[in-house]
Formats: sequence, structure tokens, C-alpha cells
Amino acid sequence: MLFGKKNRAPAEAPVGLADLHCHILAGVDDGARDDEQMYDLIRLEYDCGVRHLCFTPHYNPALFKPKPEKIAESFEKAKAYVAANLPDMNVYLGNEVFMRPDTIERLRDGSCRPLAGTRTVLTEFLPSMSFDEMRLYVVKLLSNGKTPLLAHIERYEKLTDFDEIMELKSLGAKFQINTEAFNSPHKKLIAKLVEQGIIDVVADDRHNRTRGDPNLAESYAFVAEKFGERAAHALFISRPLSILNIIEK
Repeated sequence: MLFGKKNRAPAEAPVGLADLHCHILAGVDDGARDDEQMYDLIRLEYDCGVRHLCFTPHYNPALFKPKPEKIAESFEKAKAYVAANLPDMNVYLGNEVFMRPDTIERLRDGSCRPLAGTRTVLTEFLPSMSFDEMRLYVVKLLSNGKTPLLAHIERYEKLTDFDEIMELKSLGAKFQINTEAFNSPHKKLIAKLVEQGIIDVVADDRHNRTRGDPNLAESYAFVAEKFGERAAHALFISRPLSILNIIEK
């Protein structure tokens, strides 16, 4: 644990955070098992200051059988819970889309979806994928009118060269890290990328009460202390809201 007691938000947790990567919808992948766990995790996000929550169930048919009807059902239940209990929270739907040869076609036919009806695709690679393969998928997405938001870039074994990361950035890719990235084997590289404004989003990739720690409030406090309030605001609020095409109030 990096920043404090598990699942406890700081006394003055910032309100208005945006979480663009989580697996909280019930019964659709390796995240929340049932409705009660889903509601509990939504409440946890809310208590950590999250007011914009995008559900991103996996789209990876090799590991998870696609469940479009179950996703729709769980999303409706989540919206109803939020409307009844947390009316100032906004929820959205997308997918964490695993890159494979047919992915572009699946985006075209609606089998998987970008974030919240935007053109931004939360993009996942095999951890061992080569840089050249990653670059090829980034170019394919961009040439088809999609903006790749590369999920948890700290996990990719072949994406550790600063110049190659900057090459993807120059093409138009965006980058997301998980809250745990600041304690990953690549934490020095992550710190450099944050300091230079290369990272676009920090998210918790929450699956349950522990997989998703440190929580967003704890991570925001850490980033604000280490890199400054301005950087924290950008990573947890302004840039995620921009991706959702929401004008910050």
C-alpha cells in the first residue's frame, strides 16, 4: 500500500474526479460479481471524490465471452442506483478494448465501444506486445477516426523507451496509468512522463475492494504533493473531462 490506509479517502478528498477505467459493472468480466458488489464499489468511488465514472468492461473475446445484453442490463441498474442515491454523480459506458486483428471491424459494427460515445478508445495490448505492433494498432485506430487512450502503460514490457513513447504521443495517442503505477518497476519513467505532461489520465482500474488501490483520492493527494496541484488537477479532472467532451465547470 502506497499512500495510506486502504480504501480510506483523505479528510478533504477532492470532489469532481473522473475515473475512465474500471470494471465495476456486475457479472460481465473479472470485476464486480453481483449487483450488491457493484453498488458498493460505486459508493466507494463516490466517497473518494469521483463524480464522473466511466464503466469499461473488457472487450477481449479470447478471455471473456461478450455479454452485450448483460452489460446493458447492469448499466441500467447502475444508473438507477446512482440516480436514487448519488444524484450528483455521472456515469458513462465504454469498453477496455483488447487489440486483435478484427478489433477495428468490431468497433465499426458496435461489438465494442469507445468511451461515453466519444471517439476515444481505451486500448489494451498484450503485455509482451512489441513496440512496432503497438505503433501499428495506434496508426490503424487513428486512421479510422479513433483516438487511442493506451490503458495502464506501465504494464507493457516493450514500452519503456522514452523516445518511442513520445513517437506514439506525436502520432496522436493518449496515455493512461493506474494509480499503482507510481510503485511499479517503471516508476522512474512514469514520474518523468508525469513531470513532462505526457500522461493524460490516472485511473484506478478498479475490480473490487482491493484491486484498484491506491484509490483515486489517495493517488490525487500523492500526485499533488509530488508533482503539484496543477498536475493532479489535470490528470484526475481536466484531461479526463476533456476526453469525455465535458466542459469543466
